Amino acid sequence: MNIKGFIKEVGQTRDWTNKDGEHRQSVKMTLAIPYVSKDGQEYNDELIGEMTLPNPEFLTGLMKACEAQEKCEIHLGFSLSEWQGKKIQNIRVFNLTKLMM
Repeated sequence: MNIKGFIKEVGQTRDWTNKDGEHRQSVKMTLAIPYVSKDGQEYNDELIGEMTLPNPEFLTGLMKACEAQEKCEIHLGFSLSEWQGKKIQNIRVFNLTKLMM
């Protein structure tokens, strides 16, 4: 799913190793998706997703985009998992592209 919004908050990074033994980093982030209600009021939906960082410098770019509240096109994927009898929805951020206006 592609949506337009901005990064509201960038969380702590998480280090992990994939099944091929390669070192990876992920970061949780809060995304704000603006919309206008039927009565003309502006609101933001907030989503918390996780993104695997392609390189350490990418995190710096995410922080700058967050501070400037730059509008981005965000490619998301949703999945459901079950843990201890509870269903949990996971949101994966695959790609972020800054919009040129």
